[in-house]
Amino acid sequence: MADKKIKILCVEDEIDIRSNISDILRDEGYEVIEAGNGYEGFELFLNERPDLIISDIMMPELDGFGLLKFVRDAEGFKNSTIPFIFLTALGQKDNVIKGVNLTANDYLVKPIDFDLLIAKVKEKTTNYLRIESFHQGQINNIKNQISLILPKDSLNYLDVITEIAGKLKDEPYGSFPHRLYLDEIKKIYLNSLNLRTTIHNYLDKDVVDFKLNANEENINLADFLENFTKNIDKDLSSRIIFSNIHNINLLPSVKIDKIVLIDALGNIIFEMLKNADEKATISIGAMLDHLKQIVIIINLNSEKNLDVSQINNSKISRILDKQNCRFEVVEKRKNTAVVIIPDFRLL
Repeated sequence: MADKKIKILCVEDEIDIRSNISDILRDEGYEVIEAGNGYEGFELFLNERPDLIISDIMMPELDGFGLLKFVRDAEGFKNSTIPFIFLTALGQKDNVIKGVNLTANDYLVKPIDFDLLIAKVKEKTTNYLRIESFHQGQINNIKNQISLILPKDSLNYLDVITEIAGKLKDEPYGSFPHRLYLDEIKKIYLNSLNLRTTIHNYLDKDVVDFKLNANEENINLADFLENFTKNIDKDLSSRIIFSNIHNINLLPSVKIDKIVLIDALGNIIFEMLKNADEKATISIGAMLDHLKQIVIIINLNSEKNLDVSQINNSKISRILDKQNCRFEVVEKRKNTAVVIIPDFRLL
């Protein structure tokens, strides 16, 4: 953690102020990414995963309060603990109180005292990285102990079963009265070998590391989709229709980084609707395909004959690649796109 370059997200609609803050912080050795409003800031937050956010309160489109709520509602350890510093005009005491109630960590009054800014940034990031390091240490400790969960004698018992089945399949005491006995013993022998291999594989450090990812959660897809619509713009959510939500509820749960899925779906819906008519709607459904993958189907219902293959496929694909998911536009239905979650993410 000590060698990590700290990344700061600066969200401010006034370009001069944003540039001054960013330049000062870069001079101090921080990596800084910039956004002009809350929506841009949240997009960068999802993609860049900064270590601290500095945000103005009064901004167009989505203000600082809205950005803070989006970040905290995104769930996950990192999102609930990331330091958030508000910028506010002198005398706006109510804004400061509201920000604190929304779990902001600190605030700075404009015009900004840059020495104080640097001091606050150092304090917040030092505490945050220490907590994050402690949290990661706990996760690693759990991973290292997983091999101890299995009783020591388990593999010995399995070895006895394998050894006996291996002997019996060679019929050392004479032929079995029916050949089906031999077939069943061979099955016992092969499955005992497979079970031993599976146990060893799942105790392998790399496999454990993949299976236990702090950023991933076990989610019910129906619950996720409903919560997704609750946390986006109301005008946008009113144009989203779920098809067969009962069937979606019957699908297996998914182990995935929820932030990646939120980011991808948000981009798909925005891209689909930005050139559509005002009455256009999005219908979302999901199914299990023949390869045991979950396919989320996003369909654009519009009076215009729009081809959704023109949307920014590469950006959405890059987002989903982080979780080995795929994005495709249905070739024979140009108003439909799909997100494919691979079978190994299903529980």
